[in-house]
Amino acid sequence: MKRLNAIAIGLTALTFTFLGCKETSQNTNESYDISLADGAGPDSAHVRFLLPCYADRQVNEAIYEQISETLGGTYEGAYADVDSMARHYLARYMQEMREERADFDAEMGYERSLSVERTYETDQFVTINVQEYQYSGGAHGGTLCYGLTFRKSDGRRMGMNVLNNLVGDEEWNSMQKEGLMEYFEVKTDSDLQECLLDVETYMIPKPQFEPYFSEKGMEFVYQQYEIACYAAGLPCYTIPYGRLGKYLNATGRRLLE
Repeated sequence: MKRLNAIAIGLTALTFTFLGCKETSQNTNESYDISLADGAGPDSAHVRFLLPCYADRQVNEAIYEQISETLGGTYEGAYADVDSMARHYLARYMQEMREERADFDAEMGYERSLSVERTYETDQFVTINVQEYQYSGGAHGGTLCYGLTFRKSDGRRMGMNVLNNLVGDEEWNSMQKEGLMEYFEVKTDSDLQECLLDVETYMIPKPQFEPYFSEKGMEFVYQQYEIACYAAGLPCYTIPYGRLGKYLNATGRRLLE
């Protein structure tokens, strides 16, 4: 079974790495590369931002703003200042852990980590993957993992909005089942049904997070406990580009040209 696993990083001190952004074309490998960690007390946190940097500052800021919104939208500084945004979320994690431990009178240290990283790019769009891990005691921690695809012309986020009303037809549902069967390494509907929690194989829901584009196609990722038990990891499936065509609206077709 394929799994998307939690990030677990042991931290003992505050560290900082920053590589700045040069203004370049829209098709570039230039990036902000920021890594921050705080582990001086009982709690530890790590934040990594590896974000694209384009010549159009408005596009950059539109992308960074939407990333901040997915992280809780608490950063109030300038979105062009990615360093400050990273520091804000690191400090926020540390504060939340201190407050939570105080509420529960817990002695054991907590852990948080965040990775926001560009993973795929074409002339038309860029995909950022976000992975969050949290440990607050108990048998294991919890993970969130999702992707964000942005159009490079204006920074607009692309997801379900590029699909048309054919989504949900018999062929689409078959592709969902095929993908989940591959993930769970089963071959029949009944075997797949046994892997799922409160979900019928003939009516598989879309994940709570928007899909995103990868090198292989459109990716759909379910979070822990969303449709399966913790041990199942993060169930996911891909709709390959070759089978996606009839489900794209005009915006989607232009994006994949």
